[in-house]
Amino acid sequence: MASSPLRPFVLMRTRDQWVRAAHDGTALDEETGGVTLAWTADDDAVDAASDAPAPPAGGLAFDGACRLYRSAVAEGRVERSHWAPSDPLRPASERPEPVDLFAAPPDGGLGDFTPVAPPGGPLREPRGLAVDGDDRLFVAETGAARILVYDLWSERLLRRVSLAPPGAPGPRPFDLAVLGHVVWATVASPAGLVRLRAREDPAPVTLPATVTAPGRVAVGAGGALYVIDRAGQADARVVPLADPASARAIPFATDLELDGDGLLVVARRPGEDFLRWRPGSGDTARPLRARGYDGMGIVRTPDGRIAFWTEHGLRYAFPARLRYERSGRVTTYRLDGGEYRTIWGRIFLDACIPDDTDVRVHCLTADEPADEDEPLIARTPPANVDPATVPDAGSPPMPPSALALQDDEEVVQPFHRRATGRELPWTRFGEDEPFETYETPVIAPPGRYLWVTLELRGDGRRSPRVKTMRVEHPAHDYLRRLPRTFSRDELVADFLRRYLAMFEGVLGDLDARAVLRRAMVDPRSTPEEAMPWLASFLGLVLDERWPAAARRTLIEEAAWLFRFRGTVPGLRRFLEIYLGVPVILLEHFRLRGLGGTLLGGEPSALTSNSIVGAGFRVGGAVGTAEDVSLDGADVADAFQTHAHRFTVIVPAALSLEQTEVVTHVLEVHRPCHTLYELCTVGAGMRVGRGLHVGLTSLIGRTAGFDTAQVGNVVLGGGAVLGWPQPGTRPGASRLGGDSRIG
Repeated sequence: MASSPLRPFVLMRTRDQWVRAAHDGTALDEETGGVTLAWTADDDAVDAASDAPAPPAGGLAFDGACRLYRSAVAEGRVERSHWAPSDPLRPASERPEPVDLFAAPPDGGLGDFTPVAPPGGPLREPRGLAVDGDDRLFVAETGAARILVYDLWSERLLRRVSLAPPGAPGPRPFDLAVLGHVVWATVASPAGLVRLRAREDPAPVTLPATVTAPGRVAVGAGGALYVIDRAGQADARVVPLADPASARAIPFATDLELDGDGLLVVARRPGEDFLRWRPGSGDTARPLRARGYDGMGIVRTPDGRIAFWTEHGLRYAFPARLRYERSGRVTTYRLDGGEYRTIWGRIFLDACIPDDTDVRVHCLTADEPADEDEPLIARTPPANVDPATVPDAGSPPMPPSALALQDDEEVVQPFHRRATGRELPWTRFGEDEPFETYETPVIAPPGRYLWVTLELRGDGRRSPRVKTMRVEHPAHDYLRRLPRTFSRDELVADFLRRYLAMFEGVLGDLDARAVLRRAMVDPRSTPEEAMPWLASFLGLVLDERWPAAARRTLIEEAAWLFRFRGTVPGLRRFLEIYLGVPVILLEHFRLRGLGGTLLGGEPSALTSNSIVGAGFRVGGAVGTAEDVSLDGADVADAFQTHAHRFTVIVPAALSLEQTEVVTHVLEVHRPCHTLYELCTVGAGMRVGRGLHVGLTSLIGRTAGFDTAQVGNVVLGGGAVLGWPQPGTRPGASRLGGDSRIG
């Protein structure tokens, strides 16, 4: 039950509400949780070769730098290639050649004693791949019964994790899944599941007794594990380890993965669509088409999509074409008006109704609950929902069979699209939403209880989508304001009530907007197009380049910002509202008594010299009266380098438009006699050039520098000294041995 200040209504909008209704030829909309026509994938999307088992799959994985790794099982190699979101759309001839990650080093000059290279690659049947949070590649070397741990930054092998004692046959790892720094591996002979880290030995994980041959494994964002039992076989099953009873039979399932929307994607044999459903609820989603799939596995790309390998390289899986039912019905459970002989008002639908599709409605009412022995219509689940997941306890009853709409009865009452949008005052759909509001009166006798049947009609290729339904109760009371002679006859009164509903709708909308007009002067609720009008009350002109949420916050805090305009807190808050990240505003005069280590470059406010025994200070207050210039400069020079100057440090990478907006804010709202510098993470963290712990030093994935090249860089002017190797010790390392440049 929900209500607005003027118009009470009952509401159906959530998945839990729609799934408790009776569905006939309808399904749940995977995007909104509403209702759509039931669908099936086109038959031409499935072209399985035979009933033979699928071959054992390989592995695909991405690292933190968007590099793709693929296990070429037959060649005994693991290939690496750089990837971009547009790569699957480019011809293979335009992409760089992959690199063999475990290729043998070139001939080391052994002369006549050069060993003979073994046939194929150096690995024995590499299959599953996974990359952890530290960019360490795990390789399930099935033929050697071990797992390799390879550091991708240093490009060297860290460990060989053997799953059996030396010289003895043992479990053979098959597939890998990773979450953060933890890796899970399925093993065979004997079958099981193990858990390990880069520096920890594997530990067994208990499997349900019903899982006899775990083949492929995937892990969700919350740590939920899923395995394919008897992968590639006709009796393959996808088993959630947290709830083995909800296992789903997927014949010839070869691999599984979770996409960016949290849907579980299961690949089958080449030529067959990828199946999808939402874990927990069991709602089946639109399948994915996979043209050219080689049957060797799938992977989630860094942008959250599902990709697979073909003879032409990596390709995206895309939604399959659907065939919808021509018509379907959904009947709600009992809606309670709360009062005897309630006269129900209008029905409002938030729906998307394409051309050549339609939605019709039929209503039933009653004043008394059905008798215990009176038969009710069955509560049938949507076509894409597992019946075992449909809750029945606590659901309001369905309509009696004697009153319910029969299959051969036609539903004729249409809906009308509202030209003014929603009836709820000052609310509207987003710009990208395809939904609109439709309305129609409830044509049924008075009664406390109401059941609504919606009939959806489509053309086979398109289907209407119903997101939300609201039903007013009671109806308007305009008849009470007319002479009694107009409403003595029941039929005349019913017609007049429906006739006056058109005028009441217009007047009611205006009245509701007037009652809630305070929403127009609230920055959090005013319509987006009214924000410039609201900002003009404060003399504020909005920049359309700002996000809508930032503009609302700016209007809300404008009075405070104007009071502190030109000050450090005011300027800092102004920038934080737009950028959405904390901003550091550093006044140079506060650094006049400190020295920063300098390895090269010209001195500036943030790059003063620090010499042990001369200008280096440990402790002491910043900016005290007794502080003097470290390089012996006079007061005039110190004034020129420190006074009326400040630096804005933004711990984020800014686009060109964001940089222009920030520059505009600084030009307009800073004190006119001051000078400023803008520093972002794109400039990197330079030791000796303005490095201040907690201010200009930020820990992240990259510092924004280029790799050093001998002869092209100056130490202190943009050089990067590589990544430290495990066990490297300052003063005891050899260049080219256990350390490197770049």
